[in-house]
Amino acid sequence: MAHWTSQFTKAHQSVPSALKVVDNLLGFVKDGAGKPSVKERALFAASVVFTYGIWENYVEQLAIELAETVATGISPDRVPEQVRRQLDKKSAWDLAVSPGWRALWVTSVREKAIGDEDEKFGLNTARVGQVKNLLSMAGVADAFRLVPSDVIPEHFKDGSFEDAVNELVTLRGEIVHTGKVPDTLRKSHVRAWRKFVESAINAVDESCRAQCKELGV
Repeated sequence: MAHWTSQFTKAHQSVPSALKVVDNLLGFVKDGAGKPSVKERALFAASVVFTYGIWENYVEQLAIELAETVATGISPDRVPEQVRRQLDKKSAWDLAVSPGWRALWVTSVREKAIGDEDEKFGLNTARVGQVKNLLSMAGVADAFRLVPSDVIPEHFKDGSFEDAVNELVTLRGEIVHTGKVPDTLRKSHVRAWRKFVESAINAVDESCRAQCKELGV
């Protein structure tokens, strides 16, 4: 039987259909370099926001899925140091008896990803620092370890992969919080961000699965 890390995670399964929504939105926008109409700019805005949403939701669901899988199967001596430091803050009773360190591990990742009912809001934005921190708590030392540099959008080629992630977050925030679409945003840019998120998710999924396998899970 193939190891669970040999195929995409469950978190990845919803990504292709979600990306088709972006493709459908952009299908209503004509190709060309001319100035976009008001309606086209609205479609650009919706596409960027939705594209970012795919990235953020993927990261959140991936962290929870990995934590559930790794915490269940890992031997105590293989627990990563960054996870151990967080668990050490709990009481001896909680760790050893109820709910136990494995359940505490999963709960802490779930709260950091999506929050809970006690005003813990989860991941604020899916910037590089937040993503790395969240996935490190799920057992992954470096979520971006296997991400190739050629996934960077063509119009952002002077930056790094991490710069590109943060730029997408910034662009989405500008649209959502100001209600305005940058004058320079074009269909080619939106398509590039959509392709970037797809490539980034594929690479992050592979990287995280590889590192989980190294933990012996």
